[in-house]
Amino acid sequence: MVRIVEAKQRHVSGMTEIWREFIDFHVEKDPIYARSDDAHHFFEKYLKGFMESEESQVLVALDGKQVVGYSIARVAHHSPVFQPRIYGDISEIAVKREYRRQSIGESLLAQMKKWFTHQGINRIEARVSTRNDVACLFWKKHGFQRYLDDLYLEI
Repeated sequence: MVRIVEAKQRHVSGMTEIWREFIDFHVEKDPIYARSDDAHHFFEKYLKGFMESEESQVLVALDGKQVVGYSIARVAHHSPVFQPRIYGDISEIAVKREYRRQSIGESLLAQMKKWFTHQGINRIEARVSTRNDVACLFWKKHGFQRYLDDLYLEI
């Protein structure tokens, strides 16, 4: 049975393994996501920063002691010209390939929503690659709506 718990230092290597799989999946959709050979070191540093912050929540999904998924959420701030200024940002939800479609992503999202509510936050935002159809369907299924498109031009 998979359980959701707060991430600890001992979970970092398992989360990094899933992150590599997550990024490699995205590279298949768009080469912009290609990672450098030492990217995992930067991810671990990035991850530890979230784990040490009081304005972040990092969760892992565990099957026994094995990390099979993770999520990163944080309290974020819009420019002071906008209301509401504070919002919840979901940086990532990633689930190991063989554990997908078992409601683990939904369980991680449910825990993050509870945490955001406890923080007094009622708006949650998440960025998703438009080329990742599975992720787009996941977020839409859970009531997320498009409100901004990031555009790019390579010259």
